[in-house]
Amino acid sequence: MFVDSMLLELLFGVDIDIKRLPSSHPSSPAPMPDHFKIASSWLQQFGKALQTPSIDETVSCIHPDGYLRDVLVFSWNNRCLHGHRKITAYLTNAEALKKSSIANVQLDTRPGLTSEYGRLTDKLPLTAVSAGFTFTCALGFGDGYFSLISTDSGEWKALVVMMALADIKGHEEMGHEEGDYGGHTLAWSDVNNERRKAIETNPDVVIIGAGQTGLNAAARFKQMNISALVVETNPRVGDNWRKRYPTLSLHSPRRINSMLYQSYPSTWPVFTPRDKMADWLEQYVQSLDLVVWTNSRPVPQPVYDSATKRWTVVIDRAGDLVTLHPAHIVVAAGALGAPRIPVIRDKALFSGTTLHSSEYDGGKYFAGQRVVVVGAGNTAADLCQDLTFHGAKSVTMVQRSGTWVVSRSASRVLMERMYPEELPVDVCDIMSMARPLALMKRLNKKSEAQMLEQEKETHRGLREAGLNISSGKDFFVLFYEGHGGFWLDVGCAELIRTGKVKIKQGAEIGSFTEKAVVFTDGSSLEADAVIFATSYEGICGSMRGVFGDAAIDRVGPVYGLDEEGELRGCYRPTGHPGLWFAAGDFSPSRISSKQLALEIKAIELGLLKL
Repeated sequence: MFVDSMLLELLFGVDIDIKRLPSSHPSSPAPMPDHFKIASSWLQQFGKALQTPSIDETVSCIHPDGYLRDVLVFSWNNRCLHGHRKITAYLTNAEALKKSSIANVQLDTRPGLTSEYGRLTDKLPLTAVSAGFTFTCALGFGDGYFSLISTDSGEWKALVVMMALADIKGHEEMGHEEGDYGGHTLAWSDVNNERRKAIETNPDVVIIGAGQTGLNAAARFKQMNISALVVETNPRVGDNWRKRYPTLSLHSPRRINSMLYQSYPSTWPVFTPRDKMADWLEQYVQSLDLVVWTNSRPVPQPVYDSATKRWTVVIDRAGDLVTLHPAHIVVAAGALGAPRIPVIRDKALFSGTTLHSSEYDGGKYFAGQRVVVVGAGNTAADLCQDLTFHGAKSVTMVQRSGTWVVSRSASRVLMERMYPEELPVDVCDIMSMARPLALMKRLNKKSEAQMLEQEKETHRGLREAGLNISSGKDFFVLFYEGHGGFWLDVGCAELIRTGKVKIKQGAEIGSFTEKAVVFTDGSSLEADAVIFATSYEGICGSMRGVFGDAAIDRVGPVYGLDEEGELRGCYRPTGHPGLWFAAGDFSPSRISSKQLALEIKAIELGLLKL
């Protein structure tokens, strides 16, 4: 069992040799603690402190270097507070603890949320007693989760406590219907048509974008009795996937990429291919009875009326202009805006092909050509592999800065541990919410040496080939902070090690000639095609053309992490009333759609004023 001094050294102190920790190579196995008794005792004390309410007693249940993650319980926001001082100040602010009226705190009995004892991470001997719990509050019902660690004195304190509003009393998610309508006198098609007509005429919310993020939000809103119309610029739902490069498949396993309320078949591939995902989203709209207009987009510029608290937005629906007055607009076009293409001198002189990776339709078109791929993230690696397979004469990856490379198989182990097949996805989501990114960054930093050891042969070959391998951040953090800087390897690393893919590192393309690219270090390279795998502009920049400068200037940064390790500007107030952003991969959008729905429902009920 860990003692507090060793834990603090592991988590927060200088680098240490974890082999000397008792739980790493014990001379005799430590007895298994009675985790149910420990969890019950701690939760009884914590629940009493919350209900009293006593800030001092509540905070005393948490480790001095522990975290409190709050989602809409103590404020209308998502916050992650680290350490006693910040937690105390947060709970004291506007009498947050007192006004929350926490009561009926009980251990959760759902499979997967009952108490357990085990490691918090695969690579560090950091053990904890963890369990879920439920509670009531002034607004309704909540879900929580905690992980306890043993201190030097033998007490158990929470390294992490997560508390989230689950439902507003009287406005819970609806669940399934009986399937009989009007006393078995109405046809489903008639009922559905009437519902669609009402939504299309006067929606509470207009969602921009019918990718996984927008559809997760729409599905959640439907269950929360919030009418939502989704507008999608493409001809078909799923085209945002179909239009990407042909060999694309998700690099995270299927469970973590589930959509709300609908699991994949047991025969579904572990890593979902592009076109299967596109078709899945298309059937998802039908299965969940969502209302989506394709070939549709908002016309600049929607106008918000602060008196009526409604937007006037004109939708171009396949050439027909339709005026709507929703209370809310949710921008769910992902965290990505327009393709980012560097401005390079003398581009017009180049006789070859230049395109962004968003326009790439497969390597077969580049057989026999000398191709330069600008970028060194996931997309660039996949394109280089595809180009090599399809017989490009040469392939050169231009790496401008460092890249974090880890095998997809290694990341799969971690993600499947977080989302095991035997547990419901919504249960895994609760546990995921109790892994603050701020804490995971610190844990991953301490386990970095082990990961580097695991990948050392791959990294050595890549370095010898000229690739700059960066470290210090895991791919989760890189994804949330910048949408790049890493790749999960499925074969490109070996192509680089064997010289089939060349590396040009540390310089950018400065100009073109007729048949070559000239780099900023003065060197040049003959080329027939240049593909920019250079990511995308931020979504706020792209939305300026829709909403105008005045509206977007009121919105803070969108995406990336704030100082507490929470997503900026997503699923939380943006600074502009009635304007929201939803972003992130499948898991964040699935989880945080509930927060967004609760905020909108609270505004509708007069509980929240922005």
